[in-house]
Amino acid sequence: MHYNGPIVRPQTDADSIFIEVTVGCTHNKCTFCNFYDGYPFSVAPLKNIEEDLQEASSYRPDAKRIWASGGNPYALSTDKLAAVAKLMRKYYPKAYISMYARVDDLCRKTVEEMAYLKSLGIEDLVVGFECGDDEVLAHVNKGYTVADILEGCKRLEKAGVNYRMIYLGGMAGKGKGKESAHKTAKVLNELHPYYLYLNMVNVIPGTELYREKEEGLFVEEEERERLTEFITLLGEMKNEIRVFAAPNTTNFSFDIDLQPEKKYVVSEMTKIRDNMTDEQELRLKHYREECKAV
Repeated sequence: MHYNGPIVRPQTDADSIFIEVTVGCTHNKCTFCNFYDGYPFSVAPLKNIEEDLQEASSYRPDAKRIWASGGNPYALSTDKLAAVAKLMRKYYPKAYISMYARVDDLCRKTVEEMAYLKSLGIEDLVVGFECGDDEVLAHVNKGYTVADILEGCKRLEKAGVNYRMIYLGGMAGKGKGKESAHKTAKVLNELHPYYLYLNMVNVIPGTELYREKEEGLFVEEEERERLTEFITLLGEMKNEIRVFAAPNTTNFSFDIDLQPEKKYVVSEMTKIRDNMTDEQELRLKHYREECKAV
């Protein structure tokens, strides 16, 4: 198998076949991210992709899911993605193809292009939108706005493409988490992703956000405020959606259908917040300081 960059994928896709399509991220300028340090964006040759598919099909011929690996393979042109999808369907004719997409990738494709790629098997995208707060998006240099999020995701919906979204809590900074969650819930209520990942940002040494923290320009939310942010977000969301809280970035974990289970989960999170001791707060703070990735 040809792997020239890190494999970054959602926890829920661990059982997929991993086929490297791109390396790195086309943007790679988010101030909190170190996923692709040292890996400039590049595209895997079709020859490599086919060889990997041949190898994978020799030991998992009946796999139903393929993860097209890379920071945002959906950035490729429609023709290039079509060529990749056709190769994948050659070896896995019934496979469900998933990949990461940036919001600006969505805005560069028409509804017709999205629908065409879906017909070839690219029917599930994971969009790391991070939040629905323009002030925060600008501060961490995401490279797009709330208007872009709405435009890109609504194009996916018109094309009939399934998509998941990633929320990254804690980026607003101390004293701003609840308001940022309120803004994000308002954005999400206009959209129809089928799955939402809840993550919390870790401020990693070597990133621009870490430099800001060291210089006093950015103050992290404490753990209680991070919980309030999530409680606010879930409490105000009206979506019929499944929500997964990642245990590696939060001090809790769940995978729920939001509306029928919201009341219970929000209540439990509130208990965790209200009963958190200063010692627990400090321990979680130290845990984040030891983390090496977002």
